[in-house]
This record gives sequence, structure tokens and C-alpha cells, in this order.
Amino acid sequence: MMRALLNAFTIAGQHYAAAIAAAFLFGGVLGTMSPSVLAQAPVAEKSPQPVAPQPAPAVLKSTPSASTPNGSPPVAAAATPVRSFVSMGDRPAIMFDAPSIRTNRIFIINAHTPLEMLVKLDKLTKVRDVDGTVGWVENSALGERRHIQISAASADVRAAASASAALVFEAQRSVVLEVIGPAQDGWLPVKHRDGQTGFVRLTQIWGD
Repeated sequence: MMRALLNAFTIAGQHYAAAIAAAFLFGGVLGTMSPSVLAQAPVAEKSPQPVAPQPAPAVLKSTPSASTPNGSPPVAAAATPVRSFVSMGDRPAIMFDAPSIRTNRIFIINAHTPLEMLVKLDKLTKVRDVDGTVGWVENSALGERRHIQISAASADVRAAASASAALVFEAQRSVVLEVIGPAQDGWLPVKHRDGQTGFVRLTQIWGD
């Protein structure tokens, strides 16, 4: 009986030792196994955590001046070219198409006609009339007195430099008047060939 009990305890001990050894061995194998062996089931990818937007770096901007909207240095405005005018003398003259009296004749210019001077040479001057025709006239045909030409359909010539002044006469388009003084507040003192004098608006004339 005692022998049987001892044999049973011996066998049980062997099994217990074998169980402990197996546990250590299995634990060591588990420790060296890769995650792919331990977990064969696929693992869902982890969604990236949202990152808070970072504020953009501050950019220093120069404040443009009131006169330069784009911030660039102010540029001086181009000066308007000054137009120069001359008038024909007391007699009609020929307008040529080139700076020579041997070239083609365009037409005859009436006496006292105002002309815009474009180029002046020794003997001839390049001019433009109120209608835009360009040609050349002899310098000897130009006069000393200044004249203007009515460019409006009609213009009121008044006794003073004011729209409320008395009406002296009415000048129709293309009428030529002699200038007898400097402009005053947008009006020019003029004289008709008949001797009447008055003031005409600068906006209604050509040649000054």
C-alpha cells in the first residue's frame, strides 16, 4: 500500500515538473514570437490624429501713400505740350505739301487765318489748320498780329468777360477775329474786322 502511494506521488511530481517546464518553455517561445504570429487577424490602420492648423507667419507690408495706390514712389505727371499758333498776314498765301515752293500746292489760305505751328525752318513753316490739314507755308506770308477762329457753330461776343454781359454780336463758325488782349477768366478780348470789340469764350474758339 505504501509503495503504491509513493509511486503515485512520484508520478504526480513528474507530471507537475513537466508541466512547469512546459510552461517556461511555452512562455519563452511566446516571448520570441513576432506580432504577426501572435495575432494572425488583420489590424485596422490607425487614423492619423488631426493636427491643429498653425497660424501663417505675419508678413510686414508697407502702407502705400495716398498719392500712390500701388505703394510705388510717386511719378510726376507728364507735362502737357504747349501748342504754338501763328496767323497768316494781310494777304492769302499758298500751302505746300512739303518744305519747298516747288512741291505740290494744297490750297490757298485766307488772310489772318490762325494756324498751329508744328515745325519752323529757315524759309517755311509746317502748320496745321482748324480742320486738321497739315502743310507748309512761307515764313514771309505769316503776320505779326494774332487771330483766332470760331470753332463752335456760333459764339456770343459780349461786352465783358461774363455770360451775363450785354451781347455785342454773334459770330458764326469759321469767322476770324483779331486778338486784342490777354485772356480773362476763360474769356478772350477780340475785334471783328468791322471794328466791333468784345469777349468770346475760350471754349468756342481755335487758335489760342
